[in-house]
Amino acid sequence: MNTSVTNPLVAKWSSDFHSVDQQQGPGWMRELRESAAAQFGAAGLPSRKTEAWKYTPVRMLEKLDPSAIRPAGRDWQDAAFPEPVCEASAGLVNISNGFLPEHLPDTTTGLTLLPLAQGVEAFEEKLQSLLDSVQLDGAAKTFTALNTAFLDQGLVIHVGENVNAGSLLIRWAFSGEAPAQLSNFRMILLLEPGAELEIIEQFESAGESASALNVVTQVDLAEGAVLGHVRVQRESDGVVLLTSTSVEQAAGTRYRYNGFDLGGGLVRHELYTRLAGRGAEADFNGAFVLDRKRLVDNHVSVEHASPACSSTQFFRGVLGGSSRGVFNGRALIQPGADESSVKQSNANLLLSTLAEMDTKPELEIYADEVEASHGATVGQLDETAIFYLRSRGLSDAQARHMLTAAFCHAVTDRLDDRSLAERLSGMLDEAMPGDA
Repeated sequence: MNTSVTNPLVAKWSSDFHSVDQQQGPGWMRELRESAAAQFGAAGLPSRKTEAWKYTPVRMLEKLDPSAIRPAGRDWQDAAFPEPVCEASAGLVNISNGFLPEHLPDTTTGLTLLPLAQGVEAFEEKLQSLLDSVQLDGAAKTFTALNTAFLDQGLVIHVGENVNAGSLLIRWAFSGEAPAQLSNFRMILLLEPGAELEIIEQFESAGESASALNVVTQVDLAEGAVLGHVRVQRESDGVVLLTSTSVEQAAGTRYRYNGFDLGGGLVRHELYTRLAGRGAEADFNGAFVLDRKRLVDNHVSVEHASPACSSTQFFRGVLGGSSRGVFNGRALIQPGADESSVKQSNANLLLSTLAEMDTKPELEIYADEVEASHGATVGQLDETAIFYLRSRGLSDAQARHMLTAAFCHAVTDRLDDRSLAERLSGMLDEAMPGDA
């Protein structure tokens, strides 16, 4: 059955699209938005029959019933931001309810921050190619299509050739007084040959909120560029967060992702990179700590398209209450991508009989001389280790908490920034379920 006919939310967002001005931007962008809206309307929302969304129902989003249109006026847009998760040498950008601030911060030489409209003017040829390349068809890509249909709010980040731009902190927050809205935001990162940047995203509101955010991030790494990407999410139970990140990597590039999910009601991250040049490297690391009825889904896909490339996937999950976690890690070794190295690891602790974890590592190898390993486990705390710690004077609760925290610290230990690692380790400890 076609959900675009039966689902009220699809009908609502399709109506929202036709009620706003679509004449902004160059002609190719207007055509792209129209095409994306049509594909969204045809595909509808993903269901259990959509393989990529099999374990991630969107009931919470349907219950929230947010509008895709920005309300009139700007008073409600001011969200209160909590303390920054770290210091950032290249600056701080606060994005309130999915809207850029009126003025972006001044940046160092070689680093450029532009709103989407100005970014299109400055880098039109590159951005047109990137925006046109996004896959939009089918229910699995419906939120990317929706994001493209409402292609308006966005941020373009450009780093010049051989520039080490330092670290840039982007904070996302919602206002508790804001009406239920699905904000669509596009972020594009362009790193020239030899460029380096560390971007930290902090999704955290100062108070309770009931809103939704749909962020699509596109990254283009020229030869030898290095991008570090840290994502910290600590939202309230009423928040829906959907992110889709795609990275194109040229020869000798490195992309390193570290994600930490410590909150949110419904959270899904789609992470994809294409190792298109010889010697490119991609590392995906993540930790998620869930309690109550929270759901976090990490879908990781790495395509090895050139020789001598390497990728790792290292994720740890702790689940208490009646929470649910999903991990799907895929690595595709294309013909000709010889001497590739792939490592996948997903381990999870269930602290409650009501918690559930669905994990699926996938390896597809069509090349020679490939080094590959993968593993996935779902289990409980080691009672022998608990007994040992109790024999050393710890209470049962202290022993369980210590072992659970150490399990997740395996991810923070992979961070190069030790100050940030210590802060995130503390946040992981604070987020531990009552079952721990």
